[in-house]
Amino acid sequence: MDVKEKVMEEFIKQFIKKDCKDILVDDIAFNIGMSKRTIYENFHSKNEIIKQTLKHYLNLEHERILTLLKEESNPLKRILITSYSFLHSASQISLSRLYNLKKQYPEIAEELIDIQHTFVDDVILNSYLQAQKEGYIFKEIEPIFLMALLLEGERDPRLKTVNFLGKEFDVIELFGAHLFTIIRGVSTLKGIEICDKFYTEWKNLF
Repeated sequence: MDVKEKVMEEFIKQFIKKDCKDILVDDIAFNIGMSKRTIYENFHSKNEIIKQTLKHYLNLEHERILTLLKEESNPLKRILITSYSFLHSASQISLSRLYNLKKQYPEIAEELIDIQHTFVDDVILNSYLQAQKEGYIFKEIEPIFLMALLLEGERDPRLKTVNFLGKEFDVIELFGAHLFTIIRGVSTLKGIEICDKFYTEWKNLF
């Protein structure tokens, strides 16, 4: 493992526990037994560490999803697998961490969002169009309209739970149910069969 790999691995370990602004290069250097000077010989700045590390792990996540999709030809199931994979990843890192990244390092966050949007366009939107063509999704529903419906279900990312009528619900589980309900709602009878089968099996996939 080279210097950059060691630094990025240590950074992501700390990112799971705290915000980027609270991660100190001194701590990274100490934990991996390396001098700050050596780190800065490989990264221009702390911002560069943040950007390269998060881009690297985002790309790894995309590769993981593409691996899952290799053996799946059904376009509707590809949408479900991709969506729930992202949901699973979000459950591993506090959503507040991502929210604070946007506030503290907006340029880095914007670049990561662009990478994510490109991936989503290539995978989900293409699968959506194919699912419509094959009769799994109503042809009258535009892909962008579906995205708008899904985003409408977003909650304050700083919250881990949502209180409704005195009962606490996990945000990730709530959004997962919302996501499934929307996709199933725009599906034909043929598509609903795929959705229902997936819903009983998806937890075993991840």
